[in-house]
Amino acid sequence: MRYPFLILAIFTALISSPGLRAADAVPYPPPLTKEEARLILEAMDWRDVNVVAVVEGINEKKVVSPTLALVLALAKRDGDYRDLKLDLYYDRDLGWFSFESSPKLFRIWTRNGYREIKAGIGG
Repeated sequence: MRYPFLILAIFTALISSPGLRAADAVPYPPPLTKEEARLILEAMDWRDVNVVAVVEGINEKKVVSPTLALVLALAKRDGDYRDLKLDLYYDRDLGWFSFESSPKLFRIWTRNGYREIKAGIGG
């Protein structure tokens, strides 16, 4: 019987295919670096930012998801240093971001800066 050999050959070809190896896969979401966290905090008008740690996969409320990250940092605003615990989220279009919202407005900070999206108006 040649079927077991054929099945083994197909299986071997599939697992050795470059497109199927986990090591070659692009991680989702991409890792949040301390540098990217610093850029987001600077977009939020924090200065002298020192990112102490990036804890991926969890937020400050202990919610677990691969699209969450908790950033621990020291930074300065209005002349005072503060210890920060900031939740960041991942979106395929925005990348890593932070936000504030109200019924009529979203404020979004990314590594590329700040933007507002108002109700009834695209961002």
